Amino acid sequence: MRVRWKKNKNLKPEVVLAKLESSKTVSDDKRVSFSLWEYDEIMSALINMVEFPRHCDGFDYERIVSAAVSNIARSMALDKVKVIDEINEIIKLENSISEQEFHLLTKVSLAQPYPIEELVLENAKIEIFNDSYPEKFLGRNEVISKYPEISKTPEHYANVIVSLKEKTVRRAATKSLRVLDLVRSLFCLFGNPTGEILGGQWKPINVVRLGSAHTVHKDTGEIASKDFWYEPNFSPAKVFKPNNLDVFTKNCKWAMEKLELIPYGSILKDSLLRYVRALDERDQNTAMIRLWGAIEGLVAPSENNYDLVTRRCAFLFDDYEYHKQILEHLREYRNANVHSGDDLSPDFNTMTLMRFPIKWSQWRSQNEKTLYRRTNHQSYQ
Repeated sequence: MRVRWKKNKNLKPEVVLAKLESSKTVSDDKRVSFSLWEYDEIMSALINMVEFPRHCDGFDYERIVSAAVSNIARSMALDKVKVIDEINEIIKLENSISEQEFHLLTKVSLAQPYPIEELVLENAKIEIFNDSYPEKFLGRNEVISKYPEISKTPEHYANVIVSLKEKTVRRAATKSLRVLDLVRSLFCLFGNPTGEILGGQWKPINVVRLGSAHTVHKDTGEIASKDFWYEPNFSPAKVFKPNNLDVFTKNCKWAMEKLELIPYGSILKDSLLRYVRALDERDQNTAMIRLWGAIEGLVAPSENNYDLVTRRCAFLFDDYEYHKQILEHLREYRNANVHSGDDLSPDFNTMTLMRFPIKWSQWRSQNEKTLYRRTNHQSYQ
């Protein structure tokens, strides 16, 4: 699938490119420069106007768009068709790079015995263990120690290694954290509290959270890049242990299997990622807004009809009218929060909203899912 400009009539890349073109200078040795204070602003706008498909996850969008603009500007006037074609050429070239084995090392707030110690998801192998990392990965501590401002991860967190093949370090890190967040989303979906507030407004709700720093290594064990990834909102958590490990593990494995089988698995995965990342937030107002976005992506993907969200969510419950009113209240709260910054009972409202994405986990019958899709298709078109 090719990269393209977003289909939004209000986004006009030709206007932004014309602004760049008016300030362009090309030297005799073909060096391109732009005499604009707004250059960074323009590049940010252009990147946001480009629709990158899923296979581009982990690409350095800023570098790619900047290179495409410079390449076209060097020999001709900036044109949106030429620029998007050049972006596709750069991506094609990057995709021709041979894959190599990478390992992302991090930690998660899990207590022994672990629900799952090893699994493969989206061609990535995840290992969760209590022992020390293999000796070949000793460079991890050295890199992290150079940044004392990064919060220290508690020693009682479980160690994690995500192993996969990728073309670049950045893509390896992006995909590793994605698959690990997918696993965490299910742990949190089945493990997060639903009827009590833990920690109040300024602590994350998720019971399984990442450590503060993540490093990417080559297969030899050496650090793959001088850069490393970290959690800017890191907050230490108690290690999580399910009340009933067998049931918890069974539910998580069931959900993982279904995600790979159902035709709309990609939509569910995207919503699960938004769910777990929303509830990693310390600020419950921010968590509430991001969680509502996760629900919108789950029940009304590609539809700009806000009434559908409350209708379809309420449909999951026997007491339709009551739950529709609760959802309408939450929508009003979300809108007030976005537009005016009101923050009445943010922790309680976030906990209430959590019930709705959690509800899907109770749909064990394919007939129920089929009925849900058919009923909504017939009623809300």
